[in-house]
Amino acid sequence: MRVPLLFFLLSAAASLYGSSYYLSPQGNDLTGNGSVNSPWFTLEKAWRAAAAGDTIWLRGGTYEYLTMQDLTGKNGQGGKRINIWAYPGEKPVITKGSAFDMLDQSNLIYIEADYLHLKGLEICNFAQKPGIRASSALFCFTSYSIFENLDYHNNGQGMIIRGKSTGNLIFNCDFYKNYDPYNSDPYHHSDGLDIAEIPEGTVNTVRGCRFFSNGDDGLDLWNNEGIVTIDSCWSWGNGYREDGITPGGDGAGFKLGQTITTDYSVYKRILTNNLSISNRNFGITQNAAKCKMFICNNVLYDNEHMGIYFSASWGDATHLIRNNISYKNGINAAIGISLPVVDHNSWQEGYTVTDADFKSTDVAQLLLPRNSDGSLPEIDFMHLVSGSDLIDAGIDVGLPYWGSAPDVGAFEILSGGFHLNMLPVVSISFPTKGTSFSPPATISVTVEANDPDGTINKVELFDGTKKLAEATVAPFSFTLKDLPAGTYKLHAVATDDLKASTKSAILEVSVVAYNEKREYFNLYPNPNNGRFTVDFSSLTETESFIFSVFDLIGNVVYREEIMADQTVKNFDLSHLNSGIYVLMIAAGKILLTQKIIKNQSP
Repeated sequence: MRVPLLFFLLSAAASLYGSSYYLSPQGNDLTGNGSVNSPWFTLEKAWRAAAAGDTIWLRGGTYEYLTMQDLTGKNGQGGKRINIWAYPGEKPVITKGSAFDMLDQSNLIYIEADYLHLKGLEICNFAQKPGIRASSALFCFTSYSIFENLDYHNNGQGMIIRGKSTGNLIFNCDFYKNYDPYNSDPYHHSDGLDIAEIPEGTVNTVRGCRFFSNGDDGLDLWNNEGIVTIDSCWSWGNGYREDGITPGGDGAGFKLGQTITTDYSVYKRILTNNLSISNRNFGITQNAAKCKMFICNNVLYDNEHMGIYFSASWGDATHLIRNNISYKNGINAAIGISLPVVDHNSWQEGYTVTDADFKSTDVAQLLLPRNSDGSLPEIDFMHLVSGSDLIDAGIDVGLPYWGSAPDVGAFEILSGGFHLNMLPVVSISFPTKGTSFSPPATISVTVEANDPDGTINKVELFDGTKKLAEATVAPFSFTLKDLPAGTYKLHAVATDDLKASTKSAILEVSVVAYNEKREYFNLYPNPNNGRFTVDFSSLTETESFIFSVFDLIGNVVYREEIMADQTVKNFDLSHLNSGIYVLMIAAGKILLTQKIIKNQSP
């Protein structure tokens, strides 16, 4: 048998970092050794063997697992992910066997690990049964992972990402025909993809994915307090039951909320170049998301109730909604708040849209097979015809475009000159990392901001979600007065002349009360080999202490919260490189530090 050249290239790339292990539907965990000629059967078996940089190859065929595949207890590393890949040219299908106990195990695959790369897998047919509320075929608490070319369908619920999961890319995947008829609220939890119950400070990206014929929504961001970018995705036919006619769940192509916190400091929902078509209710719905949104160059077509629906307003909701087509929906747009920037959209004065503007309005094109590299198929659907008055009728929002101005809609006609607005660059240059002050503190904050291809319109300074100050003219300097003791998480946002914005890195500034009681702690031995003891029995009374270890450039290399009833703590940081570190103990409003000298380990 000839092995494809692609496999040799991928194997060579994988072998630069680690080992390869092989699975097969005919493999055996007991007698196999994980080689290509003696493969294992379960993901769990390969997972126990794999380390950062290793690759688990799944040969084609159907894997009928009888137990949940538990991928927990280890992580990959930056640049050395644990890869779980389809063998080139073959299609592994992961499903449950007939003896799978769904009463005892609600997930087919459970992931709690970082730096993974899943590619080319079909995960399917983990459907609910009467009286059994199976959760999901793939349930993830993960960060810095890639989910690529997954074919995820006919499961009780959609793929779910939860918890403090950040830095993930969901890329060129299909999520479809997921239904949950046996939940207490039937069909209201069967989205294509949930990136939900996610805390603040997270960033996730969905690109090139399709969501269709799911019982509830296509993509649901319920209680996601972080930033989500959704680019070049197609969502259609969601919100119906299995027959495609009977109403099911909510039926939104893209559901953007709710959120618990209110934060308009940066764009937390970024939707560009997407299609949302023929959904039971909405193409795009705000759904009580109290965050700033960038919704530009999308197409909303034939949604039963509304194309785009924004109804709620909390504070300074400065959304940017531009260059969108909303056509032949029950209602094309309902934006019941006055603060957003809403212009250059097809439903507004000066635009006329008919079928003649498009090469095709055939929704069936969305189901065409993906290209050989896994990218979305080439279609004519909703592409503008030459001569349409929607060409060059948009406004620059920082996305690349051709011609004298951006086209309205999701697809650019590639003619004329090429243009790209470069984003602003912004950082807090003073105070520096690690600086602390005594209360009541007066702090001068200096922000450096520039626009590589334009001008800066304004710079805003925030403490968390609270806006502290704004400046429209350089130098961008701010004075914060009478700050009480506490920790302040400062960041700046620079906005350019085309209303594109960039958020700086967060700078933590501490205002620390004077230590009148002369509290101290003992650290011994010092110097040490990374193993040392800290006695903090003399410290102020408080419920807990925060231990942080920094290197000399301010990076946190260790952090732990210790309860006050544990007065002596042994540390093992022997894995750190030799050098000088700083141990910081935060006890209430008291902040104490001591230098650690780590020698080579014996």
